[in-house]
Amino acid sequence: MSKLASTTQIRLARRTPSYWRVTFDNPPLNIFGPESMPQLNEIVTALETDDDVKVVVFDSAVDGFFLTHYNFLAKIEDTTSLLPGPTGLSPLPDMLVRLSRAPVVSIAAIRGRATGVGSAPAHRPRTRAGSAAGCRRYSRRSRGALWLR
Repeated sequence: MSKLASTTQIRLARRTPSYWRVTFDNPPLNIFGPESMPQLNEIVTALETDDDVKVVVFDSAVDGFFLTHYNFLAKIEDTTSLLPGPTGLSPLPDMLVRLSRAPVVSIAAIRGRATGVGSAPAHRPRTRAGSAAGCRRYSRRSRGALWLR
């Protein structure tokens, strides 16, 4: 993970060369912020450049929360100082666009709330899996398969 981040909030587990798992782990609510950006960028770049990976599953280690709102308590400079990504967009939209174009099947395993920043990756994957609460929350905007657990 990035040396810029003080703690690892996003973990990458290469279960096999073709199957990776990305876990959001920033308790208590999985709030996404400027310190998360370099970590997610490294993972998206790895997904784009590794020829062996075919499937990536995004999940959460925080019970009840997939990913929530952006951290508005962070210093504004920490966000505004982040440079645009390869698409020319600001970092978060850049990573979401790149993820949607990556040659992998992306799955969001949602068990809990996916609001704010969390709703974007929840809608981007080609497949979603979630709890009954997640199903009620996303069924009207679903763009892929949605399984109940």
